[in-house]
Amino acid sequence: MGGRRYGRIIALAALYQIELTNLPPEKVLKLEWIDDKLPDEIKEFAINLIKGTLEHINEVDSLIKKYSKNWSFDRISIVDKSILRFSIYSLLYRKDIPPKVVIDEAIEISKKYSTEKAYQFINGVLDGIKNNEIEKEDKNIL
Repeated sequence: MGGRRYGRIIALAALYQIELTNLPPEKVLKLEWIDDKLPDEIKEFAINLIKGTLEHINEVDSLIKKYSKNWSFDRISIVDKSILRFSIYSLLYRKDIPPKVVIDEAIEISKKYSTEKAYQFINGVLDGIKNNEIEKEDKNIL
């Protein structure tokens, strides 16, 4: 498993913890619950994803609501919501990561940590955001 994927899995676990237990983000961001031998660059990547997601949570959640057709936000599992959250943050704000990589990683992580067909839902939401929000924004820049 690549280092950045492990960073994304840490972000998933952290966002899940915050949502489920209402732990203060500062406590979760200490990453005391992960392997001490984890390289600093992976920890930094995970922390960036977590902090960035939390800083933009209202915008991210509004996009989830907008693009999760026929699904109530409250019906989306915490795992799927967490994957969507850090992935949408990455699509919007991590221009160093190609959208295709963001979506592919979200799909692979959901296949491992969510239900059998969750990856299809996650792919649909992220693809809609990429096509309608990201590419539209890129065209406006040109």
